[in-house]
Amino acid sequence: MATLALQPLSDKPSARDRAAGVLRVGQRTVLRFAQPGDAREFLAMLKRSREHLAPWMPRAARASEPTLAQKFERMLPPACNTPSKLRVLVCAREADAAGPAGRIVGVVSLGNIAEWPQLAATTGYWLGAGETGKGFMRDALASMLDIAFEEKKLHRVVANILPANRRSHAVAEALGFTNEGVARGLVEIDGEWRDHTVWSVLSTEWRGGRLDRTGPAGARRTATKGHANG
Repeated sequence: MATLALQPLSDKPSARDRAAGVLRVGQRTVLRFAQPGDAREFLAMLKRSREHLAPWMPRAARASEPTLAQKFERMLPPACNTPSKLRVLVCAREADAAGPAGRIVGVVSLGNIAEWPQLAATTGYWLGAGETGKGFMRDALASMLDIAFEEKKLHRVVANILPANRRSHAVAEALGFTNEGVARGLVEIDGEWRDHTVWSVLSTEWRGGRLDRTGPAGARRTATKGHANG
C-alpha cells in the first residue's frame, strides 16, 4: 500500500488564539468555536449554499429563517462542546478569490462520542458554496482527527457518507479512512431512508499508528513500541 501524504500535524493554538476560541491551526484552515458575532456571516453562508448543500443536507437547504437561527445557536458554546459532541467552524487561513482570511467556509464536527470501551465517535463535515476544491476540508478534517486522537484520546472515528458524494469519499480516502461497506437505510432524507458508505480510521492507523488505546487505561497511554526500557 502506498504511503499517504497526510496534511502536516496541525498546531495547537497560542494562549491568545485559545482565548479567542481557536482549537487547532492547520495549513489552510483554522478550527474555532463560533461566537455570537458570527451569526450574520454564518447564516449568509447557509443561505447562499442552499442549492449546493441540498443533495447532502436537504433540511438545511430548505430551512426557514427561524430554523437557521436555531441552527446557529447550536453552534455556540456550550451547546457545541459537550462530552458527546464537538462542533466548530472551519475558517480560511489566507485570503483568496472567494474572500478574506478568517472567513467562515464550513463546519466540522465529532458526534456520538463514546467512552471506553468504545472510545469512538462519528465525524461530519461540509463546506459552503464556492469553497470546495481548495483543500479546505482535507485540512480541516485532519485537524479534527488530531483533536480526536491526540486530545480526546479516541480510538475510532467513523464518517458515514452518501454513496454519491464523491468529494467526501475522496477526502476520507486521502486521510487514510477504510471503506467498511454500506449501512442500509441509515438516515432519512427527504422522506427516504438513505444508505450510507461507512468509512473509519483508528488511532493505531492515524499518522503512522503511534497511538495505543488498549484497555481501560488506554485513553491515557501512548504506544512505546520500538523503544527500549530502562
